Amino acid sequence: MRHLIQSPLNRAWLILIGLTLLTTAIAESGVLTTASIALISLLVIIKGRLIIREYMDMKTAHPALYWSLIGYMVLFSAAMLVVAAI
Repeated sequence: MRHLIQSPLNRAWLILIGLTLLTTAIAESGVLTTASIALISLLVIIKGRLIIREYMDMKTAHPALYWSLIGYMVLFSAAMLVVAAI
């Protein structure tokens, strides 16, 4: 079991599973308010950042590329919040 958490990719995978389960639990609770949608959006940004850093190996990429991908996720999440508030 120890070897599962020693690898950064395995650690990222376990974190992604946990965040996905949390997102699913919030979404399936039956009560979708603006606050819960904001929380889900935040979890999506965290998961996306983890995928970009660990699986796409953008840790060493040019900062403009890295931050443009992060910015896209933040912009998309903000758009979802605006649509949910309408």
